[in-house]
Amino acid sequence: MLCFHCHEPVPDGSQFLLTIEGQAQPFCCPGCQAVAQTIVEQGLTDYYKFRTAPASKAGLVPDELKLQNYDSADVLTDITQHTAAGTQIELSLSGMSCAACAWLIEKQLSAESAIHKASVNSSTARLQLVWDADRLKLSAILKKIQALGYQATPFIADNEEQQEQAELRQFLKRLAVSGIMSMQVMMLAVGLYFGEYTGIEAQFEGFLRWICLLLATPVVFYAGKPFTQSAWRAVKAGQLNMDVPVTLAVFYTFFASVYATVFKTGEVYFESVTMFIFLLQLGKFFEFRARARARAATGNLLKVMPVSARLLGGDEPQIVSAKRLQPGDRILVQAGETIAADGLVRSGISSADESMMTGEYKAVAKRPGDTVLAGSLNHDGLLEIEVSQALPSSRLGQIIALQQQTLNQKPQIIEKTTRLAQFFIQRLLIIATLTFIVWYFWIDQERAFWVTLSVLVATCPCALTLATPTAITCALARLNRQGILIKNQQVLEALPKLTTLFLDKTGTLTQGRFSIARKVSFSDQWSETELLALIARLETYSEHPIASAFAPYLTPGDPLSQVQLHVGEGLSALWTSPDGQQRQLQVGSAAFCRCTTVEAAQVYCSIDGKLQLAVELDDKLRPETAATLVALHQQQLKLVLLTGDSSSQVEQLASQLPFDRVEKSCSPERKVELVQQAVQQGEHVLMLGDGINDSPSFHAAHVSVALDSGTDLSKNQADVVLLHSDLRQLPQLLSGAVLAQRVIKQNLWWAMGYNLLIVPLAVCGFVSPLVAVIGMSFSSVLVVSNSLRLLKA
Repeated sequence: MLCFHCHEPVPDGSQFLLTIEGQAQPFCCPGCQAVAQTIVEQGLTDYYKFRTAPASKAGLVPDELKLQNYDSADVLTDITQHTAAGTQIELSLSGMSCAACAWLIEKQLSAESAIHKASVNSSTARLQLVWDADRLKLSAILKKIQALGYQATPFIADNEEQQEQAELRQFLKRLAVSGIMSMQVMMLAVGLYFGEYTGIEAQFEGFLRWICLLLATPVVFYAGKPFTQSAWRAVKAGQLNMDVPVTLAVFYTFFASVYATVFKTGEVYFESVTMFIFLLQLGKFFEFRARARARAATGNLLKVMPVSARLLGGDEPQIVSAKRLQPGDRILVQAGETIAADGLVRSGISSADESMMTGEYKAVAKRPGDTVLAGSLNHDGLLEIEVSQALPSSRLGQIIALQQQTLNQKPQIIEKTTRLAQFFIQRLLIIATLTFIVWYFWIDQERAFWVTLSVLVATCPCALTLATPTAITCALARLNRQGILIKNQQVLEALPKLTTLFLDKTGTLTQGRFSIARKVSFSDQWSETELLALIARLETYSEHPIASAFAPYLTPGDPLSQVQLHVGEGLSALWTSPDGQQRQLQVGSAAFCRCTTVEAAQVYCSIDGKLQLAVELDDKLRPETAATLVALHQQQLKLVLLTGDSSSQVEQLASQLPFDRVEKSCSPERKVELVQQAVQQGEHVLMLGDGINDSPSFHAAHVSVALDSGTDLSKNQADVVLLHSDLRQLPQLLSGAVLAQRVIKQNLWWAMGYNLLIVPLAVCGFVSPLVAVIGMSFSSVLVVSNSLRLLKA
């Protein structure tokens, strides 16, 4: 009897059986049974019908079946997100060696009509993919990437660490092979060198050359394999990358030496080949370690993403995937566990560490009725929580999605340097060819080989393609660590050019915690208490911070209908008064309520067009506002206050703070107009706000910044979100962008300067191949190391 899976004999007495398509099939071991069960459960039984050879004994699921597993609807639900543009997924890539690999993957995937977006971040080795899952299966995309010579898997923080460790082991193996063999070949080369001067018998010289060939072969074909594979992938796709000239240099030298060894004529350069590959591997190893640090810095939030939850509903809590939780579900969170979703505490008392989301390291007490955040850590109590937001829609999920989206954007400067590198490689090959012809036929035939080799190696533009993406990735990681979420990478280029800051007042410069300071009644029909209760009922329909000032006066009352929000003006509704009449109720600014007698206040209430009540509110400045604005003003930035407030508090605020201009009673349209005027005058503008009425002006400014305490609309439309709602983060944002630009310029100046200097020197024969290798590797490592300085702050 043969095993159904691997076709090996089934031992006597084996009890491993599995029913497949109604028939019990025997297996030789539990491993084969488990693999077969996995194949059947995934609905892939046809594999056994159409396979052409038995599977390996107790092996893993075949590659084509592993990829098909990702097409399962349940699996896709867990690893993808649905957006307006299509299905979105984050993939980890392995096998990438430079920015040209990222460009190649993007170009090949973009050729598929069902793929709407393919963006690779070469610094983090991740691919953001948006595609039509109904037209193209995920397994087909993964196979296409595999055909290019790369491996892609759904991004999971823990899995990426394991993949990184496997890649590190490969680096160390190749380094060991190239390093050890290089030492042996160099030792033998010394004998050959001295033999030329002191005399060496032909048979011994030939013996030493053959030993060098034997030792150099694994270095070229194993240690140098990543460069060869990368070059072949590029050439096969009709493109050029940095590994093409490197590979040409390696095989150019190696086969020339093989020819000299076999036919006993000319010189051998095996020691140069092995040392060349060793130094290249060493440079790539340092580059890999630096990129790993950048990836780790961008993955901190992903590590706190909850995986499972204890769902209540039956006799016992059930362990389910955290991504499957829906609003209304109830979960149990034990002490020491991560809270799996945003929600409300229904029972239990504990404290939670919310530092990853709020920046506040002090534990926050949690009681029934309090809100909790996904990703925060439950400290010491048992909590029963009602889920209010599914995990992808939670605050943590949104921050992670925005962070990943930002990392996969490509500022114009990255695209420019990538195109420049492609142009440079093409010209490099032409220069190398012309160099060989000129040296061979007109200058020195014997040195033509070495000079051409130096040109190929020394001028490889690796540093140029690494200069910008590594700096931007590290800058984003640094700002994220400070609680500043960049949603649009283009702002890193715009922030250093800023000249004017437009600032909202309410909830931005002030705390947004309003209280009623003074009331003036104009009504002889309704009391102040009745009017305040009426305003409180209408304000429940608003997200504006002012609404909170009236919350203490909220009481049950007559119903409101046809409630309308007028952005930047107020609210209106139809109110059925106690006498049964329907009245037009308006609450908002003086102009909105058409007040003929204007009392200095922020909120007015009119009924049937007649002013009934004016309310002056008190809203204290944030503790950090004054010091922050002074610091910004000292940086020669023009500060403009835009507020819809028309009260006397605006003048008081203007006298306390260093504003260059103050505009009060601003409607959303007026704010947009003022921002557009500044832009037309050549100013580079930042708009800082937190409310719905600030959102239109966000689009008019070069850079828009919202506080996390603001409305969802403002946060969704802003380029930058200050997650800690602390104005001191604004100078940190500006200084971080300036530092990032400085590092990018340093990297580009070094990369361009190095190549412009080394090309003529190499062409003229002043640079040996060994010096060329060291120079190229040092150039790449220097650029990456300079970018990593951004992570130290």
